[in-house]
Amino acid sequence: MSEVSVNTEGDSLKDVAMNLLAAFQALGAEHQALAAEEQETTAAERRGTVRRMVQSITYAARTVAESVEQVATIYGLRAFGISQQRAKDADGANYSALLSIGDAEELLYETAAYVQAAAQRLGEAYQPTKKHPGLARARRPQEMRTVLTKLGAALTALSAEVVERNLTDDAGEFDRCIAFLVTLEERVCRVVPAQASGPSAEDVTAAILADPEIARAAAAALERAGA
Repeated sequence: MSEVSVNTEGDSLKDVAMNLLAAFQALGAEHQALAAEEQETTAAERRGTVRRMVQSITYAARTVAESVEQVATIYGLRAFGISQQRAKDADGANYSALLSIGDAEELLYETAAYVQAAAQRLGEAYQPTKKHPGLARARRPQEMRTVLTKLGAALTALSAEVVERNLTDDAGEFDRCIAFLVTLEERVCRVVPAQASGPSAEDVTAAILADPEIARAAAAALERAGA
């Protein structure tokens, strides 16, 4: 059997796996929020839109989970030096009648395509509709920001490996998807700033005592309120 020596120390696949795992875990809060919203929504068309969002998140999560498992398989194949080894015939030559074992290169490209598919499903989830464009937003923006940034980081690393190993003729094959994840994050993960609270009762009292004009205005307001 031919041996393939692969140094996995510092392998970027570890970071890819951790980024994908973080994205998968963060999807849970968004799915939970959307599923609850679907149950609480009574308008049929609006509920249908939310239901499609739930379905897209579900599909994306499944695809990301499969991607994590693919990365783990690739890492294991490399660590054990398994790369398309074949059975041997009686003379010790490769026996092509049986399948070969482990094609990490093919799996690497497939994983990048999986992550791209997950990104596309998330884009579908937050595609604005004509009647309910306001629904195209993250219910849990902090978690969804994690999802999108981690997917972008994972796909960037996978794309670099795909190019380095000459697995594609287009060096920028996944660039558009990576840029899309950034744009999607900016659009759907906006956090509405909390409204500033008004002056406290102590502040109002101090202002009345310090300024006669404010005191007269406050007295007049109270008089009108009691009229």
